Amino acid sequence: MTEADILATTYEDTVTVYRAFKDTTEEGESIFKSGLEGEVVYEDVECALSTHTGGKLEQSKSTASADTTFCLFTRPEIDIQANDFLIIKHLGKEVEAIAGYPECMKSHNNIPIRLEKPIV
Repeated sequence: MTEADILATTYEDTVTVYRAFKDTTEEGESIFKSGLEGEVVYEDVECALSTHTGGKLEQSKSTASADTTFCLFTRPEIDIQANDFLIIKHLGKEVEAIAGYPECMKSHNNIPIRLEKPIV
């Protein structure tokens, strides 16, 4: 059993990955399809969504926000790329997110993600 196999035994979530692509309509117009309209690259792949890092308060002159960051862990052979749209099934809920630049290691991939909708 490899280190990747051992880590994968801790994965309790799944992810479906959509990748944006350029298409052409019947009229010859170029269109860009992203989000849920993108191409399904992986479906229901085992993964682990990290716990959040807390919220770091960011304040501008007129607004404030507390952005919270998460990471997604997958097996090393899963090729999730920056800007892929993700639907993560976590604890019975669906989480929509955008992938950042992955850190790829022999044992796993560590992908920073930005939530598209807050977890309720």
